Amino acid sequence: MWIVFGITAGLILGLYDFWTKKSMDGNDVISIVFFSSFFGMAAWGLVLTLGAGNTLSPVDLLNLGYEHQLLIAVKSMAMTLSWILAYYAVKALPMSFSGAVRASGPLWTMAGGVLIFGEYLTVTQFFLIFASIAAYYALSQIGKKEGIDALKSKPVMMMLAATIFSAATTVYDKYLVQSIGLTAASIQINSAIQRFLIALVIFYFYKKHLKIKTNTTWSLYIPLVGISWVVAEYVYFLAIVQADSNVTYLSVFRRMSLVLGFILSAIFIGEKYLKQKTIIILVLVLSTVALILERH
Repeated sequence: MWIVFGITAGLILGLYDFWTKKSMDGNDVISIVFFSSFFGMAAWGLVLTLGAGNTLSPVDLLNLGYEHQLLIAVKSMAMTLSWILAYYAVKALPMSFSGAVRASGPLWTMAGGVLIFGEYLTVTQFFLIFASIAAYYALSQIGKKEGIDALKSKPVMMMLAATIFSAATTVYDKYLVQSIGLTAASIQINSAIQRFLIALVIFYFYKKHLKIKTNTTWSLYIPLVGISWVVAEYVYFLAIVQADSNVTYLSVFRRMSLVLGFILSAIFIGEKYLKQKTIIILVLVLSTVALILERH
């Protein structure tokens, strides 16, 4: 079942990426971060209400000590910062670019292993990394035709930073579950509440102190962003807590978000240079999947 959960989480994240892009039409980033955090918290509130008296009892899930709340707060702050950076990037970039940068996580993990821990690369790993770098270079050349200079683009750098923060929270989740002993549900519900409070403070400061006017253009995509993230996270935790689950393979399944997001963008938003980007996206996905599996 953990394989099914992993694939499902990847597909939901693809929808999340697409709905995030659509929710940005006519809206500012901070407003979307605030409202998506609110609807994410509200979704968990509904789950707790329906599950009252069962294993999802609010008393059990919310009754954590200050130490555990502070540990979860680290995750919540990192996730909120990741969202802000990612949403700015998603708003400014075609989904082929933002999704491709988001999918580069395993490459940075391997690069860290080489630089920090002195790990050696096999010939196959070197070839796959070279293929991925070549694909990103090809994508950057297409980007120049769309007015995007990947090396100088602030949105690209924002998405890269968001990807690093997101990867860090994934590792931190494993630490909270396996080393600290917190349950997946308690982490998620408390983090959802904390993320809303953090987003509320940022939203208030954004409007009152910076005096930036926010006129939100309402659409169904706004609540879908917050709810889809909560659902994807919940399904992913269903996979990761199973004793026989393999985090390496789960990271592969999450790459499916790039494919689904790109397909939806091509159909409903109208990506340019579709044929060239399709080939590049396939090279990125296949090389990344092969790299992770070969490393394992």
